[in-house]
Amino acid sequence: MKRLLVFVIFLLVFLSSSSLSSPAYIQPFGRFAILVHDVSPAYLPQLGNITAVINEYGLQNRTYLFVIPDHGGMMPMWKYSTFMDFLRELKREGYHIELHGYTHIGDEFNCNASVAEKKLELGLRALSYLNLTPKYFIAPRYSLSRPALDVLLEHNITVLGENFIYFPNGTTKPIYNHEYTWYTPTLLLPYELTSAESSYENTNWTFFLSIHPEAVNNKAGMEFLRKFLGFVSKSGLG
Repeated sequence: MKRLLVFVIFLLVFLSSSSLSSPAYIQPFGRFAILVHDVSPAYLPQLGNITAVINEYGLQNRTYLFVIPDHGGMMPMWKYSTFMDFLRELKREGYHIELHGYTHIGDEFNCNASVAEKKLELGLRALSYLNLTPKYFIAPRYSLSRPALDVLLEHNITVLGENFIYFPNGTTKPIYNHEYTWYTPTLLLPYELTSAESSYENTNWTFFLSIHPEAVNNKAGMEFLRKFLGFVSKSGLG
């Protein structure tokens, strides 16, 4: 009975670790990528603090900023010159500027194809003010209908979901995408760090670290960001 219990525990550990390492690298991203959601003028101070930490570790080119073009339908980014200049500077530093819905109201991309086409067109127009064409898209709340997904793929945009990545060539691959800093209390910081470091070491494909401004900007969240990015930098980025 004891031997059987040991075998079962060993099997569970093996299956857990192998599930993180089964697919190959997601080539466009390499070993590690930071996904910053909800990039909008509403969070400019918080974004400044986040990017300052990322800059400390030279991870600008590993960071993808997913912009809300008209946050809440009341905050068109092109009317906020300080925010636009902020994005232009980040672009010069090597950050990737991408698209995160259009207004971020509800599950806006859980819609039919014509609505998705219109919202995407508006989003592309907003980013064109920065002379940018996005390569990647994250739907607000990861909520995305099949017709909307097809519209995005037809525009040669790769879509990142919570558990999968969808490429314009029709292929879909599983990804490891996790957020450890959603208003993390200080008490849970050691656990979140240990969990993230273990997952990073056991993931042989791209490790996607998702963060949200404001949610990460408390004491524990920013400490996590510094310590984990330091760990990643020392461990190797592949």
